[in-house]
Amino acid sequence: MRFHSTAASMALSIAAAAHAASLATPAAYGDELASLVNGYRASRHVDALEIDPALSGLAREHSAAMVRANKLSHDDFQARFRRSGYSMCVENVGWNYATAADQLKAWQRSPGHDRNLLDTRVAHAGIGVAGDYVTFIACR
Repeated sequence: MRFHSTAASMALSIAAAAHAASLATPAAYGDELASLVNGYRASRHVDALEIDPALSGLAREHSAAMVRANKLSHDDFQARFRRSGYSMCVENVGWNYATAADQLKAWQRSPGHDRNLLDTRVAHAGIGVAGDYVTFIACR
């Protein structure tokens, strides 16, 4: 029995290390997620999103705010939308997905989040990661 508990502890430690490593480079996670979102849009015959550094900055700010609050939220979305300078925006937030692919799959399983990913009205996007939190904002 001791072997099983040691093996389970090792498995949890390895999983935690992999999770930490995947989030150790927020920019890489965001870049991969953007690529996956655009691949998903292409598979559904929807135009790719152009990454806007200003939107990515807004998304990073919001992810950092969620870290500070220790909660997943869309708090202050209207303020982010106004600051974006665009006429319309949608937003997805996520928490605690070790890989960008896992985050995308979670959003795809949620009708509202999936609708935002495939929204044909948006053409520009930003993704920001802080800690275990990620924010995707897309606008036109």
